Amino acid sequence: MLAGRGRIALDLPVTEWRLRVNRARHPGGTPHGDIAIAAATLADFRADPADRLIVATAMAIDASLVTADDRILGRRGTLACHDARR
Repeated sequence: MLAGRGRIALDLPVTEWRLRVNRARHPGGTPHGDIAIAAATLADFRADPADRLIVATAMAIDASLVTADDRILGRRGTLACHDARR
């Protein structure tokens, strides 16, 4: 989120930067933080961090999301959302 807001400058995209750091810290290990990075880089989504994590997690596991949050329901994209009020 800091890179997206221009508060820090990275010489490559956040996802690639994270992969390089993770490989350096855990050679041969499994990359971590994919959902957190996805949450931080959701385009045109100004919801709170918890909502970002919920949406990114649902997207990562290809799940449908049931919510009454109009901001999430009104999002464009590939996430299948269902209105909990109906």
